Amino acid sequence: MPVATTDLEERVRTSLDLPQGLRERIRQAVQQGVARSQNALIVRAVEEYLAQLEQDWIDAQFAEIEHDEGYQALNRQIEEEFDRSGWEALQTVGGQQ
Repeated sequence: MPVATTDLEERVRTSLDLPQGLRERIRQAVQQGVARSQNALIVRAVEEYLAQLEQDWIDAQFAEIEHDEGYQALNRQIEEEFDRSGWEALQTVGGQQ
């Protein structure tokens, strides 16, 4: 989930060279009420894009786990221990009835 920039954050003025067609699309979106200003629309778009890049990076890190033999061995060990403790708990509950 993207972290929204608030009006309380320090702002830095910058300039952008935008393709004319993109600039027109931004203007139209603001006129349609999508955002309160062109600046707000651009800030939100950049925040969402960066949040997506961050999420993609995290997803890529987790995807690498699939091929990590050490992680796979640890995962199997944990599953076996939980299976065993679950069976023991079930037997204990069943014996108390």
